[in-house]
Amino acid sequence: MRTQGIYINVSRRNDDLPEMIEEYSEKFNLSKADTVAEILRAYPKLIAYKQKVMEEESRSFGRMFSNAV
Repeated sequence: MRTQGIYINVSRRNDDLPEMIEEYSEKFNLSKADTVAEILRAYPKLIAYKQKVMEEESRSFGRMFSNAV
């Protein structure tokens, strides 16, 4: 059975991506494929965390504003 491969075609405006992937690979001690997979798996968690923080900030701002009136 042959291993599947995924190839990334990097445009000029994103020409820093191969270097970033290489740096994260070394930092996490993972292969490049595993590094990209980890980043993709972590992305939904990051978005959910960002949304939660924005909601908390919105609530605290609302409380500050209601106390000022």
